[in-house]
Amino acid sequence: MNASVHPLLLEVEGLSVSFGNTGKDKVLDDVSFSLRRGEIVGIVGETGAGKSVLARAIIDMLPEGGRVAAGAIKVEGRDVLKLTEQERHGYRGGDVALIGTNAKMLLDPVETVGAQVVRVLRDHKRMSKKQAWAEAIELFKQVGIVNPEARAHAYPHEMSGGMAQRVVIAMALVAQPKILLADDATLGLDATIQLQVLDLMVQKGKDLGLGVLLITHDLGIVANYCDRVAIIKGGKLIELAEVGQFVKAPAKEYSRELLDAAKVRPSTLRREAHTSAPITVKPPLLEVENLVKTFKSDRSHAVVKAIDNVSFKIAKGETLALVGESGSGKTTTGQCLLRLLESDAGTIRFDGQSTREMSNSEFRTVRRRMQMVFQEPYVSLNPRWRTDDLVAEPFGLLPRMTKADRRKRVLELLQLVGVSTRKVGCYPHELTAGEQKRVGIARALAANPDFIVFDECTTALDIRVRAQIIDLVRNLQAEMGLSALFITHDLNSVRSLAHFVAVMQHGKIVETGETEQIFASPVQAYTKKLLQAELPIECEARAAHQLDIVGVKQ
Repeated sequence: MNASVHPLLLEVEGLSVSFGNTGKDKVLDDVSFSLRRGEIVGIVGETGAGKSVLARAIIDMLPEGGRVAAGAIKVEGRDVLKLTEQERHGYRGGDVALIGTNAKMLLDPVETVGAQVVRVLRDHKRMSKKQAWAEAIELFKQVGIVNPEARAHAYPHEMSGGMAQRVVIAMALVAQPKILLADDATLGLDATIQLQVLDLMVQKGKDLGLGVLLITHDLGIVANYCDRVAIIKGGKLIELAEVGQFVKAPAKEYSRELLDAAKVRPSTLRREAHTSAPITVKPPLLEVENLVKTFKSDRSHAVVKAIDNVSFKIAKGETLALVGESGSGKTTTGQCLLRLLESDAGTIRFDGQSTREMSNSEFRTVRRRMQMVFQEPYVSLNPRWRTDDLVAEPFGLLPRMTKADRRKRVLELLQLVGVSTRKVGCYPHELTAGEQKRVGIARALAANPDFIVFDECTTALDIRVRAQIIDLVRNLQAEMGLSALFITHDLNSVRSLAHFVAVMQHGKIVETGETEQIFASPVQAYTKKLLQAELPIECEARAAHQLDIVGVKQ
């Protein structure tokens, strides 16, 4: 690669970052790499590896207590660590821009998105409010916001996650930066929206000649969008490689573990398509017919059908994956099955019993057999309860147990889901995200259920933790014969876990079928759209070929 054609934008040399005064607790330790114009480098590592600290060191915005203990950060040869305070003001958001995760949290909730972009524009450029507003509208057009004049008057909560993320990207592009730092910028977005945001960032990188650092824990994103990948473990950069070479043969054992964990895990439970033996039709444990749930808007009083005549069946010991974009009605469906929300019409039969018409006392016995693992464990787990109390809560649905028996059963459940028994006295905030998910699963299992609704149980987890949760769910199903509704937009997890797939759009199920059949030959255009948004690892780089991005290879 000719350096005169693709000059160095960023040089990180021996960077070490510490918190505290001792210098011993290094979050980053002797990290070195470079970034060229037009290049996209993926920064990959598990939670706590130091990825976000690296981004904040580069933009010179370390969290309180953090300091650069050694090394240098140079942008076009200029040492960032030696800038004056006035120079730093122009550098942040000027030469380097940062896009973080959860755009709605990054935006001011009490100010319109247009006003927020105008404020940033006037901070970086000398212009009137009228000029800034016109430029803000133009930026909104550039990032693909439909009807930008009207959208500019919206507040963050009135926008979808994808639209809010586009606003944040527009703000990042205000000063036409040289380097874009995307720190898990698509975390938690629908697969289709994630694809749009990634395409937008890559296209803007191409149009403006930016260098992009794509910080992520999703190796599918790296394989499809990046030119090189840097693997960080425990604050150290342990591997830096061209993406194609990395996918074929990673050099380090830790990198191989990440890559193996990120790949689709073939289901041992799925029916074999090539078998000549007749397929035995299992009796349904759960039957849903023409289920309806409506909500009334507080402002317009309009009636919205969140669930619109939905029907499906789940047999004993089998898993149905319910997939679709945010707002399609997936979680509402799961909650109606367990009567966490009361449906308006339709039939729900569990093991032959119609549950919608049952009184609360009648349903209590059935409810023990139907449990749910919620999407956000930090919300569903009581922050004032310790792990043992959280897991033991469903024991109230079972015959009375002695204190010793309760303790013994809690320890058994924690061991079953892979949580150390030393965590029994911990509060939720003292657990990792993966441990919180596992405690949620243990709590669901505590009542000895026959059926579990898993709501996004693999979303936003580290690569290896996600693989562990998939293996855990598969093993539990094999050992306990559980039936499950698996709500997700993680298509790799669907392939690994589900026997059948139901595709949901605008409250309706538009396509159903066996998992392999749906993935191999989808019928509906919407299903095809969802599957095309999947980012498999075993592929050529999507960005480099489909968007004709100039790649920089080592």
